Amino acid sequence: MAPMARPKICLLFAGGTIGMVKNPRTGALQPATEAAEIIRDIPGIQKYVQLDFKMVVNMDSSNMNPGHWTQIAKSINKYYDKYDGFVVAQGTDTMAYTGSALSFALQNLSKPVIFTGSLIPLTEIGSDGRNNLIYACLTAALDIAEVCIVFANKIIRANRAKKHHESFVAVFHSPNFPFLGELGRPTKLNEWRKRRRKRTLKFNANFDPKISVLKLFPGFDPIILEKVIERGVHGIIIEGFGPGNVPFLENSIIPQIEKATKMEIPVIIANQMEQGITNLKAYEAGLSAAEAGAISSKDMTTEATVAKLMWALAKSKNRSEVKHIMEKNLAGELED
Repeated sequence: MAPMARPKICLLFAGGTIGMVKNPRTGALQPATEAAEIIRDIPGIQKYVQLDFKMVVNMDSSNMNPGHWTQIAKSINKYYDKYDGFVVAQGTDTMAYTGSALSFALQNLSKPVIFTGSLIPLTEIGSDGRNNLIYACLTAALDIAEVCIVFANKIIRANRAKKHHESFVAVFHSPNFPFLGELGRPTKLNEWRKRRRKRTLKFNANFDPKISVLKLFPGFDPIILEKVIERGVHGIIIEGFGPGNVPFLENSIIPQIEKATKMEIPVIIANQMEQGITNLKAYEAGLSAAEAGAISSKDMTTEATVAKLMWALAKSKNRSEVKHIMEKNLAGELED
């Protein structure tokens, strides 16, 4: 597909280090309030794209919640027909969660939504933000039609990404799925990416945040899970051992999984491995959980599992329907 002539790109700011600029009077870092403050730090970008700036929210990404995911998704939906692509700038700490959430809120995309950020503000010497923002804007004009994260020159499917390292070249990686492409000489886009074509956007940006995520450890007290159920959660994610194994003899949590299942509370078993796939049929310790009603996260990241469960619960509180949603590949987040 031939590149577009000066495509229109919408740059949405949602806070984080990359959105900070120096106050000319005090020298202190503060959020940018208009496009000019950003564009002056990336001279020449307007030769390649027509860049519009919109502030959505402004906060450290540690303070972001599902309500902010909805705000960002609504902004993209509002301006969807006016632009050829979107860039969302936010803090890196929760970017994989936001990117995953938007991949479910904005399904059937016909154009790219690109997340980026930085470790050092744009205005400081040696900032990684300048290149990240340029690469993200250029990627938003390419033949891609999905939610991605662009850091350094790597293009990653957002719902496959994990924050990996506090370094310029390896902030994010994709442990269970290959990169969608790399920007360079030449730019390489891999065949497994989703391409631009005319599609009807499926917009549903509702999330139910009333879930809990528990990480198992040797000696995990089942009472912890019992208390989580008692507090009225709508869904539970348990990071099991290995491919999703859970205690089923001493300190067994099987009774609690059975209880949650009877109460129509979906229990998702994920895993703690960096490059892991949940397989509840591999060992008796996983099979016991599956027989008690647990649902496998398959090869989803924990970030994608969290966002998807919240999205699924906003659609339905019926456990069987949630199970169907969680096990189905909706936006490239898992292998069928």
